[in-house]
Amino acid sequence: IFGFFALANGKHVKTLKAGSSTATYHCLYEATIQCTSGVVFPAMLHVYSPFNDVALPDNTVAFVSAKASIPSSIPDKPVLLEGMYVVHIPGDPTSDVYEHTIPDFPYPMVVGLGVVATQPWTLANGTSKAFTVVSTDYVQD
Repeated sequence: IFGFFALANGKHVKTLKAGSSTATYHCLYEATIQCTSGVVFPAMLHVYSPFNDVALPDNTVAFVSAKASIPSSIPDKPVLLEGMYVVHIPGDPTSDVYEHTIPDFPYPMVVGLGVVATQPWTLANGTSKAFTVVSTDYVQD
């Protein structure tokens, strides 16, 4: 998935590998995925970060390219996004002119390769349809 996302409630988190003293650091952000139908789904963005990194301020907009894991219980659970490429829009997100610096690209794009494994079903909002796609995150010739 790729597109522009407004980020909120950022936290810089340290995680220790089980049975080891090896630590990894990442930032977690809440976001939403807006669909062309007007439906909005919750999302959680996970971005690997240096140990001394600081989470971005609330309402910062970033261009994100991420791997997505969409739970079958959506919208009760958020879409999980693993950021591969994240570039925030510079400026003060509290400024009245901040939104004018953001490209007009309100809907993220989803790109995937896989096999549709189920018949579609209707989500809780009564209009959106979903289906299971079996895919992998790595393809080799």
